[in-house]
Order: sequence, then structure tokens, then C-alpha cells
Amino acid sequence: MPPPKRWHLHDPRPAEAAALAGELDVAPLLGQILLNRGLGDPAAARRFLRPDLGTLLDPSGLPDMGRAVERISAALRAGEKIVVYGDYDVDGVSATTLLMSLFRFLGREVRYYIPDRMTEGYSLSRTAIERFGREGVKVLITVDCGTTDVAEITVARDLGIDVIVTDHHEPGPTLPPAFAIVNPKLPTSTYPFNLLAGSGVAFKLVWGIAQGLSASRKVTPAFREFLVDSMAFAALGTVADVVPLIGENRVIAAFGLSAIAKTRSPGLRALLRGAGIADGEPVSATDVGFKIGPRINAGGRMTHASQVVELLLGTDPGTIEDTVERLDKTNRDRQRTEAQVLEVARAAALRMDPANRRSLVLAGEGWHPGVIGIVAATLVDEFHRPTAVISLKDGIGKGSARSIPGFHLTEAFAACAAALEGFGGHAYAAGFEIRTDRVEALRDLFEAHAQRRLAPEDLLPRLTLDAEIDLAELSVARVRELSLLDPCGAANPAPLLSAAGLRVSGEPRIIGKNANHLSFYVTQGRASFKAVAFGMLDRLHEVNSARGRNCALAFQPQVNAWRGSESVDLVVRDIRF
Repeated sequence: MPPPKRWHLHDPRPAEAAALAGELDVAPLLGQILLNRGLGDPAAARRFLRPDLGTLLDPSGLPDMGRAVERISAALRAGEKIVVYGDYDVDGVSATTLLMSLFRFLGREVRYYIPDRMTEGYSLSRTAIERFGREGVKVLITVDCGTTDVAEITVARDLGIDVIVTDHHEPGPTLPPAFAIVNPKLPTSTYPFNLLAGSGVAFKLVWGIAQGLSASRKVTPAFREFLVDSMAFAALGTVADVVPLIGENRVIAAFGLSAIAKTRSPGLRALLRGAGIADGEPVSATDVGFKIGPRINAGGRMTHASQVVELLLGTDPGTIEDTVERLDKTNRDRQRTEAQVLEVARAAALRMDPANRRSLVLAGEGWHPGVIGIVAATLVDEFHRPTAVISLKDGIGKGSARSIPGFHLTEAFAACAAALEGFGGHAYAAGFEIRTDRVEALRDLFEAHAQRRLAPEDLLPRLTLDAEIDLAELSVARVRELSLLDPCGAANPAPLLSAAGLRVSGEPRIIGKNANHLSFYVTQGRASFKAVAFGMLDRLHEVNSARGRNCALAFQPQVNAWRGSESVDLVVRDIRF
């Protein structure tokens, strides 16, 4: 059973919330949530609630953007060979597709390359670079990778290839000798927003190239239309990579999700239909995270991500439908493989007695490297410990790690560098390589670092509640108003509320095709609402035995439309008796 959750309620500020709500003509509940997000200034709150393309920053402010645009433009004029080199996750695939769409829009022959996850691993491949050199490639544009690839980019430079890095990962102590490094996280960067995804940086490069070819910061109408359409791919990567949905990312996500719904890409439309989203139907961040993203990721995890790029760029209906069917099958295969690895990894974690540890390092021979990141994330949700999962084969391990608040993974792996062959990533997600005979050493070093960095209270998951309310406040109109906060995600979570003094009424029902969810009713005075507790079958006895007793719920309200009528349901995140 997962560890109990700590409830943390934001400080109620009723007077300020009412005043802000009055300025914005919204309910005080939304005013309180905006205060919780640090948006107490009415002008800033108004901009947040109404994302505007005009607030996007000029791409020329990114490091080396001018050099990158000039070199690419020169290569296009001279007909030089250009290769776009992407990563195999949703962010990398989206960024690759974005750049390739630009070159096709311009009528230029440009190739792309995505490494094989199984044989080449993350980031630049020396073998591929040497082949590019023999083939006469003159410009290599990386997307969502390259910032830490010093050795590989040195090889490229020595072969006469100008490398233009576009990336958002943390730089290492030494930067590679690239022709240009467009990364807002560079220590010398003065760009005001450094939280772009890889696809966001690629979008800025495309915009910069459009400016260069338009000979003006104001692009031509044709380029403007292309840029608005291409935000669909920028949004896919931005949402799927779980970057904070604030600032520019919020604008990219908001307009990009709209562009996805209206996309003219036959391949993307087919992918949406395969995910159960009809043509023209609104697309949410949740759709990207749980329906579209997994299908895109399945290609890179289980086979090869290039098939997804071909799908998104494709125009032939037969080929598109074949690819979508293949990706659906691949995604089902991924789910089965993931479940198998998770079962074995969870058993290994339980043998380690996670209650008496502050981290988990798990390794298995032959575990599929394409699913270990998802397995690590699932185990973090279950045990609330930083978790590294390693796939071992032929004496080498490929690892993927996920973390909790307060534990920065790249800092942790820097402290464990003596046990590793290499590593890279972000605070909450990272990858690494290790020799099989060093796994035990990594386990000890990782745990020692966790002991230094994490206090006992950090090991209990925390639910941050926006407000405690009376259920009578939850009208359909009030809950619909909360959708002004969409798209929600990292740094802008969906509103989480609590209500106390509730009674469970009636008998709880087990629901869902896997029979692992609960449905029950709660009352507070005259107010009665249906509550749905996803994945909480293990609490059935507790809920059943608590009928007639007071309880408190942490929940997210949602509007449920059924047979022409609408009501508010409570999606339960936790329950206390």
C-alpha cells in the first residue's frame, strides 16, 4: 500500500481572493487558486487566464540563435547536405517533425536521423556522425539533445561538419565545440525564460529561420500560418516532456493544443482517431499525456521512433493507417512488457524493505530498456522514493531514474559518477549507463546521497490543496470556470480541493474494466455528490466500514455530462476518516 499522504492547505486569503476575483469578474474560489499560483497582480492573472501569442519572446534572444539561423540559411542557399538529429521520445520526435516540416514547406531536401534506443542509446552516436562525414553532410542540427556530447561533436567538427545544437537539457562542466548552441539553460544565456522543452527550442529556431528568410522580425503571412500550424508539434513535446506549463510554455501549449485539434497533418489526424479523439474534437493536455504521447513513445520504446516521424510527415492514406495500427499494437506490446517488468521490479523493491531506505536502485537481466523509465515512475508513485531501474545485458546496464521533490537526479548522479559510465537528464528524470559489476556500488552511493538530501518527512507524498470548500459551492458553472486554468500540468496543477464533515452514503461500488476503481456518494448537509476513486480498490473495506462516520476528501471536481444532463463529480485523490 502506498505511504500515507501529507495534506498541505494553501493559506486561505478570502479578502484578497474576493478582491482579485472582482477585478477579473470570476468567483472567489478561482481568485484563491490564482493567489496560490503567485498571480495576485490582476494584470498578470489576466494574462495567465487569457494566453496571447503576442507575449511569446523573440527567438533572437536565445543564445547563438543568430549564428544558427545564418548558418542554416547559408546551407540552404548553397544546397549543402543538412541532417536533423533528434531524440526518440515525444519531445525529440515532435521537434524533429517540426524542423522537417519547415524544410518540406521550403521545398528543400533535408534528412533526419533518430538513434536506435536499443543499440545506440540517448543522444549523439559517433558511428552515425562518422557516416555523415563520409556522406558529405555539412550541417548537423540536433533537437532535444547535444549539449553534453563533447566527444561526439568534436569528431563532427574534425570531419568538417558544423553542428548546431538545439536543446533544453542542463549543460555539463564543458560545452561541446559546436558551431552554435541554442539552449536557454546555458550559463551565459540572458533569455528570460529557460524552461522551454526541446520542441519549444526547435519551434524558436523555426521561427528564427522564418524571420531570416523574411528579412524581417515580422514574418510573411505564409510563414505565420505555418508557424501557427506547427505549434501542434511544439505542444506535443511541451506537454509530454512535463515541463512547467507557465510563461511561454503555457502559450505554446494553449495554442498548440488548439492547433492539434485543427491539424492539417493527415498522420496526426489518424493518430488522434486511433487514440479515440474524433476530427475537430478539442484536445486537452490530459489527452496528450495519456492517449497521444504513449502511442508516439511506443515507437521509440519498442521498435524505432522514425516510423512516428514518417507518420506525422506522411500523406499516403494507406501507409498512414498501417502505421497507426502498428503503433497501436506496439503500444499494447509495451503495456504487456511494462507490466511484466514492473511485477519483477516491484518484488525486488519489496525485498529491499523500502520503508527503511530513502532510495531504490533495481536491476534485472534482460529487462526491456524501453519500459524501465515508466517502471521507475510507477515505483516512485508507489513507494515515494527516488528510483533507478536498470536493464542489464552483456555486462552493461542502461538505467532510467525518476525522483521526488527535494532530490535532484543529475546532482545525485554527479555524486555517484565513480560508479557510472555516463549520465544526463533533468531534476526529476535522468538516464545513465553502468557496468553490471558497479550496480551494487551505485546502490550504496545513491542511498548515501539520499540519506544526506532527504529528511524522513520528504518520504511521505504531499498533496497541496488549493482550498477547503463547502460542497454546496460546486455548481456546474463554478467548475466550468476553473477550466480557465487549462492547460494544467507541471507548475500549474489542476485545482485540488478538500471538503470535511462528509458522510459516505449508500454502498460503494467497484467499477472499471479492470475492477480496480471505487464509486460512492458523499453528503454534506443537503449537498450530495458522486465520488470516484480511481485505483483505490485497496480502500474498499475502509470506505465500507466508514459509512455513517465523518470523513474528508481531497478531490478534483469535474463536470460529467450524461444523457443530456450535467452534474459535478468528485475525482478522489485521498480520503481521511
